[in-house]
Amino acid sequence: MESEDSLVEDDLQPQAFAINNEDNDDFDLNIPPTSGNEYLRRVREEAKDCPQIVVADIDTSPFLQRQTVKIREYGGRFPAPKGYTPDLQWQKLQTAHFAELRQKLQRQKVLMAKKGLLKRDKLPQCNDVEGWCRLCFGRLQPPGVSQKEVKAEVIMEEEAKPKHEGVLPLMSIVAALDQPSVIKVLEYHINWFEATGFSDKQGMWFYALLLSLQKPLSPEACALIRSLARSCGNLRATLESPEDPRLVPLNLFICLVALYFDQSDLADPGT
Repeated sequence: MESEDSLVEDDLQPQAFAINNEDNDDFDLNIPPTSGNEYLRRVREEAKDCPQIVVADIDTSPFLQRQTVKIREYGGRFPAPKGYTPDLQWQKLQTAHFAELRQKLQRQKVLMAKKGLLKRDKLPQCNDVEGWCRLCFGRLQPPGVSQKEVKAEVIMEEEAKPKHEGVLPLMSIVAALDQPSVIKVLEYHINWFEATGFSDKQGMWFYALLLSLQKPLSPEACALIRSLARSCGNLRATLESPEDPRLVPLNLFICLVALYFDQSDLADPGT
């Protein structure tokens, strides 16, 4: 009867690159290898002289005077100027209020669904970026986009239509959005924000879309809200005064992304 050790040895696969240490015991490392066995032995011998851990020794002094702003520690956004960030108590209050509104929104959606009041067919398709732009802003392009960036025939078509300023994110609209539409419309608004700046109406849409965003976040949704927080932080860093009316909503979105949606690396220092 075979021993247990012999059974174990039989089950092992043969060595992929067996090295015969008996051949050419005194081979010269200065001479190119003449066989595969000599090459493998040469690699093994050279590896013995290599340290287990290697640390790059780079002189960083030439770069110290060229560095502008350190943004890595703030999640990829510019740090806020002194006096521009809210205190932790305000952030916790806003986060709690946001969570409460999310629950109310979900209850309202259930009630509207039971009564057949969710009219998704009256909204633009989620891939219809022009339709959503018209709905939100009343025009083909959000405020701030140069007319030169839009084709002349499209401008004439828009000018021929009755003027309106777009709609706010009413309950009838927000409740009818399914999750793919929420993510897509959020992406549109972030792109418009980065292209044209921030407005009060867009802030309302951001808040409504974040209320509708389901947890746990999908990778796409997570990337979008992180982009939103970074854009808010970068715009905040350019404000000339803490009295700027845009500061409060910008702080709010950074707070919600960091605290409610658990992107803590984007939180303001001290939170």
